[in-house]
Formats: sequence, structure tokens, C-alpha cells
Amino acid sequence: MSSVKKVLELSIPVVINLLLVTMIGFTDLYVVSKFGDDAVSGVGIVLNIWEILQALTIALSSGASVLLTRYVGKKSYKKGSLVISTLLITGLVSTLFVIAIFAVLPSMVLSFMGAGSEVRSYAVEYGYILLLDIPFIVINVVIDSALHSYSNSKLPMYLSAVAAVINIILDFGLGFGMWGLPKMGVFGVALSTVISFGIIAMIHLYIFFGSKMPYPPAFRFSYSILKRALKVSLPEVGSRLVNRVSNLIFSTAVISLGSSYYAAFTIAMKLMAFGYMPLIAFAESGAILLGQAIGAKRYDEGKRYVDIVAMINLLIMVFIVTLFVIFAGDIAAMFSTNALTQKLTVLSIVVLAVTLFSMAIDMTYTFALNGAGLSKRTFKINIITLWLLRIIPSLVAIYFLRSYELVLMAYLLQISITAYLMYREFRKGEWRFVKV
Repeated sequence: MSSVKKVLELSIPVVINLLLVTMIGFTDLYVVSKFGDDAVSGVGIVLNIWEILQALTIALSSGASVLLTRYVGKKSYKKGSLVISTLLITGLVSTLFVIAIFAVLPSMVLSFMGAGSEVRSYAVEYGYILLLDIPFIVINVVIDSALHSYSNSKLPMYLSAVAAVINIILDFGLGFGMWGLPKMGVFGVALSTVISFGIIAMIHLYIFFGSKMPYPPAFRFSYSILKRALKVSLPEVGSRLVNRVSNLIFSTAVISLGSSYYAAFTIAMKLMAFGYMPLIAFAESGAILLGQAIGAKRYDEGKRYVDIVAMINLLIMVFIVTLFVIFAGDIAAMFSTNALTQKLTVLSIVVLAVTLFSMAIDMTYTFALNGAGLSKRTFKINIITLWLLRIIPSLVAIYFLRSYELVLMAYLLQISITAYLMYREFRKGEWRFVKV
């Protein structure tokens, strides 16, 4: 099988999978948008807080992926099973602490951000029901990582399709009171997400404990496995966590400009998620194939896979960016009838779409470096560029210059420079010698 064909066979189901997951969030936002800009802003704030949860899911998925792909390369499935079991136990126990933190955090953050009473009301209504989703997310992340590790990307795609269908039906049903279901508004939208991901979590547990994958079922904990997994994942966790906290600070600044600005930025970023999904899917596939190649000590083959992924990602972005720019006005009109919000949404979509070219390079080589165990290096690059090139300039642009346009320019600059630095790090080849 040619290298390009192998990349495509692994990546295309992952692309569809992630697009389906993104569709869930996009449908949520569409239904919420019908309740007004304050509802969009409130839910947007919650989602920014919610992204801090990714610190836990990244610790599980990144650690699992790095170890499991190498065990697949060595065909050591029993050891792989211990990795899955250990991370499942760790993740589920950790959710108790995460839920406790999230139960207090939203009200504190809303007070800090100075959100209006209507925005706060929607944020609380949406945010607290979403806490029930945390254990399901943990289960789905760990088992999906296990499936992807041995190049089974089709099953996660099918499960995401089921989740998307359930979520869309319940979003309209519980949000608007359609099909005889009770009208629950924003609360119903959050409940729809919990139900859909909960069903998929139960199926995931059946797949592992029902011996439906090469890894034999187990429910054992290994401290040494956890320590190895955290060694490679914690720098990435730190990077993402700082990124999320920084985005909260950034969001606080943007919302000070008014609900129209924050609603426009939220809508544009949700749309960009459709652009990110193919990038993430191919980047994940490149990291998986690189990890398998490292496990089998075929380093040049692994490098070739990653470079192929970078080329494919750039080609995909040509198509996606063109669509976003052409249909920016139509998309803005879908989510708001406010003229200012529509204008700002179009501007945000056009500028953020251009960043997708740099994002293609950034994601491809960041995922590859993290997958090879060089997560400390990517952590340093991300944090330095994030604060020096995006956060600090954006705060100056908002609080001193009152310029939303400069905020978007800072975002573009930071992504472009980060992409170059990640590409340069991969070319150095130090990832060949990392032990995990």
C-alpha cells in the first residue's frame, strides 16, 4: 500500500468523525442563536470555560496515543490493554474533582468577566447541566484513542454519526419543543449533548470489555504506565490549559466591546472548527503513523507520512478557505439579524479563514512532535508565541485602541509564526531519539 493511500484510508474516517462531532456543537449554537445574542454570548462563555476540561482529556488521549501506537508497532497488545485500563480508571476518578471545580468555577468567572444579567442567566442554565457530560467524554476519549492506535478509524466515525443524529433530533425537539417533546430552551440544548454522548460512552465500554478490539479487556491500574503516559502528556496539557485560560482573559476583553463583538467572534470560531476538523484528523493520523513507525524503528517512513499529511492539509485548506470567504455573508445572516453582529461576523470569518493555511502547518507538525514525545518543546513554543504575539497585543488593541480589527491581525500573526517554528523543530529530527 502506498504511503498516500495509507494516510487517506486512516484519515478520511477521522475527518468525517470530527466533522460529525463539530456538527453537534454547530447545531447547538444554531438552536441557541434563535434565543438572541445574549444566549450566544452566554453559551460562548461556558464553552470557553468548558475547554479547560480538555486538559484532562488531552492527558488521557495524548498519553494513550503515544504509548499505544508504539505497542501496536511492537504488537504488544496485552501491554496496550493495561494502558487503556489505567487511563480509564484515572480519568473516571479525576472526573469527581473536575466536576467539583466546574460546579464553582462558572459563577466565579462570570463575575470576573462582568457579564450582564441576561448573559449570566443563559450561561448558568447551559453550563451546569453540561457537568453530567464529563464522565462520558472521558470514556469516549480513551476508547477512541485505543481504536485509532491500531488504525481503526471507521468505528469512531460510525459512533459519531449516531451521536450527531441523536443530538440534532433532541436539539430541535428539546430546544424548540418539536415532535411532542417539552420546550426547554438552552437547558434542553445542553441536555441533548449529554444524552447523545452518554449513549456513545456505553457503546464504547461494550467495545472494550466485550473483546471487540485486539486489546484484551482488563480493569487494572498501573502506576508505572500512568507515570509514562503523563510524562509525555503533561507538557501538552500545560500548553492547552494555559491556552484556555489565556482565551478566557481574551474573551473577557472582547466582551467588554459589547455582545455583538463577542457573539460575532463566537460564531466565527465555531465555523472555523469545521476548518480545523480536517486538519486535526489528518494531523492525528500523521502522528499515529509516525508513532507506529517509531515503534518499528522505521524513522524515514514516519517522516514521509507526516510530510504527506502537511501537503494534503494545505490542499484541503485552499478549498475550505474559498468556501468560507464566498459564503461569509450568508453564514452571518443564519445566526443573527443584528446588522452590527452580521458585519463583525463576516469580518471575523474572512480573517480567521486566512489563518487556516498557517494552521495546516502548525497542527501537522505539532501533533507529530507531541506524538513522538517532544511535547515539552511544543509547550514552550506555544506559550511564548501565544502571549507575546496574541494575548498582550490583543489586550492593548482592545483596552487602549478599542480596535477589534487589530485583535484579528494579532491572531493571524501568532498562528503564522508558530507554524514556522513547529515546522523547523520537526526538521531538526530530534524526535527520532525521544524515549517514552
